[in-house]
Amino acid sequence: MLHAELTVMFRAPYPAHLPSLCYILDVLRYDDNQLARLLDLKPSTIKKYRREGQAPRAVHLALFWESRWGIATIDTVAHNHAAGNYARAESLRRKNDRLVKQILSMEKELAAHKTAPANAPIFQIG
Repeated sequence: MLHAELTVMFRAPYPAHLPSLCYILDVLRYDDNQLARLLDLKPSTIKKYRREGQAPRAVHLALFWESRWGIATIDTVAHNHAAGNYARAESLRRKNDRLVKQILSMEKELAAHKTAPANAPIFQIG
């Protein structure tokens, strides 16, 4: 169970699944000054990362979440949560409708037969 909880907790891709830094920088199309402001770094540090094609994992992940791949990941997770919650709500609505019908049936039966148990119409043995 602990393993399942950890996989839900960490949504960031493994380093091997991240697009290369150069590719992310090309797709983002921010200049070095904009990236420096976004990441709270100096423009010279961004130039160094761009030149070397590598950056610390935290920087790489921050840029990933700003890219179309990160945004698509976020949108997919949000959509899946919304679809799951909608399905759960519909299931509960159907269950509630069924229970309301049972209660109405029991109340009707109880009103008609003062001596019979209220759950007689829906009670099954076995």
